[in-house]
Amino acid sequence: MYYPAAVSVYIEVVIFNNFAVDALLMLSTAALKRRKCRWWRVLIGAAVGSAVATAYPLMPLGWQIAVRALLAPVLTAIFFSAQGRDKRRKLLDEISALTVFMLLTALLGGAVYGLSHLTGVDVNAYPVLGLVAATACMLPICARTVARKRAKSVKTCEATLSCDGDSVTLEALCDSGNTLVDGVSGLPVVMLSRYAEEKLGKRPPEGMIEVETVGGKSSFVIIDLKSVEVNGVSYRALGALTHRDIGDYDVILQGSMF
Repeated sequence: MYYPAAVSVYIEVVIFNNFAVDALLMLSTAALKRRKCRWWRVLIGAAVGSAVATAYPLMPLGWQIAVRALLAPVLTAIFFSAQGRDKRRKLLDEISALTVFMLLTALLGGAVYGLSHLTGVDVNAYPVLGLVAATACMLPICARTVARKRAKSVKTCEATLSCDGDSVTLEALCDSGNTLVDGVSGLPVVMLSRYAEEKLGKRPPEGMIEVETVGGKSSFVIIDLKSVEVNGVSYRALGALTHRDIGDYDVILQGSMF
């Protein structure tokens, strides 16, 4: 979604700049939407965007108009996985991601144009733009890799959650710091990610629970889990719906379950 202003530059520079910038825009959109991004979808999206933007100056006017109208939605559909319990919510999620992607594209395009105007140098004609974008893409990837290596000592397991005959097995974090207990039933409370909530389906609420974290206090709806099976042992428990991603896990177990 990044269009070169002229063709009087090396074609490999144009391709590289567009590929790196498109990848950065996609990763930034996913980050702002708080979503995990599959690397292969980002690579495909960046390749498509780079190919189209490189050929853009050579296209007839009608094709250029079509590209400007359709490329952003196509790229968003490639790299972004919409979420929601029904088609309407998924569509709204997709539109939200498209809006973020287009705003970031406009901001970056304006910044590049302004820099070119101030310096009197066409930034598009040099690989510095692509190098900066590629570096910006690699920094969070490197940080995530380091975090994963540090997290190898963290204890994880698979947990099977069951509700009214339906069950789902998810990756769980064994967090001794989770000491949540429902004040009414006395049952332990596990934290559930947005993905876990969608897998379990809509469930009637059992009440609310207040959780205090480093970011402050938050209140979550709790649902009844008929059983939480961990390492072959079943527990009666409640699940707190966080409505968001919780790192690389979908369940945070209560300390008494391991």
